[in-house]
Amino acid sequence: MDGLTVGDREVKITKPGSYVLSGTWNDGQILVDVGKESEAILILDGVNITNTKSAPIYIKSAEKVKIELADGKDNVLTDAEFYEFENPQENKPNACIYSRDDITIKGNGSLTVNANFNNGIGTSNDLKITGGNITVKAFNNGLKGNDSVTISGGNIDITSEADGIKVDNTEEAHKGFVNITGGRIKIKARNDGIDSTRSVTVNNAEVKVSAGGENVKCEGIVNIAEGCINALESEEF
Repeated sequence: MDGLTVGDREVKITKPGSYVLSGTWNDGQILVDVGKESEAILILDGVNITNTKSAPIYIKSAEKVKIELADGKDNVLTDAEFYEFENPQENKPNACIYSRDDITIKGNGSLTVNANFNNGIGTSNDLKITGGNITVKAFNNGLKGNDSVTISGGNIDITSEADGIKVDNTEEAHKGFVNITGGRIKIKARNDGIDSTRSVTVNNAEVKVSAGGENVKCEGIVNIAEGCINALESEEF
């Protein structure tokens, strides 16, 4: 297929389009490098990918990437405990699913993310989730968007050794927000449940939190509809 190169440890996508991925890979990576002005769609149709040196999915260059979870399919991604970088000065990827640009996760399938190195699902820009049954277990933060995290649907279960959902952009006035407008979310975090720099908005969603720190931490605007955030009972862990 034009735009797709398959190697022993890497499937490299270099042209925009939709790509259907399935099967088990004991040591490999899906690398997306389509250019800053192009988009790609990754359809996870029953994959089980482990990487012993890095991230199973690394979006190196794209304007936007959509990850679609195929109906009725289970997908499992597991990264390395320690990453090996070609350039000693490099520190990306730093998540089991990592994107340098915008990423959207959608669909009705299932996704399990076992993040042993750092963050579970992370991006240097905006992270959006519109659907899916998603389970994240992370050594650091569960969901990490440098610019923003937006959730409008899905069933999301996060267990993290740091924050459950984290956004830390302080430089741009229109960034640095968490916006949850749908879905059911469970967060068990050693630090804060939701940590954002400028704003946190939660409405029309069910969010249950058990946090070692604050359920919601934000020095900016916090707008949470009544009844949207509740304690996560021990039997629900």
